[in-house]
Amino acid sequence: MGQVERRLAHASSLEVKIQTLQAETILKAIAPELESLPTRRVKAAISCLEDGLILTLEAEDLVALRAGLNTFLRWISAIERCLSLTERESGI
Repeated sequence: MGQVERRLAHASSLEVKIQTLQAETILKAIAPELESLPTRRVKAAISCLEDGLILTLEAEDLVALRAGLNTFLRWISAIERCLSLTERESGI
C-alpha cells in the first residue's frame, strides 16, 4: 500500500489595532524585520493610524499565525517599554 501525503493547509489572516502614541517610531523600528522574516509561512505588514498601528498577518497555518502574532506583539511591547523608559529618563 502506497503512502498518501496529506497536507492540511489552513490559510489564516489577522488584523490587530494597537493603540499607541509612538506608532511612527515603532513602525520605523520594526520595518527592517518585515523585510527579512525568518520563515515564508507568514507575511506581515504594519501601518500607522492616527491613534496607533494596524498589524496584518497572513499565514499558511494557525501555528505560523500564532508564532507571527506573538513575535510582533512582543517586539511592539518591547519597543514601547524602551521608549517610555527613555522619555522618563529625559523628562519628556
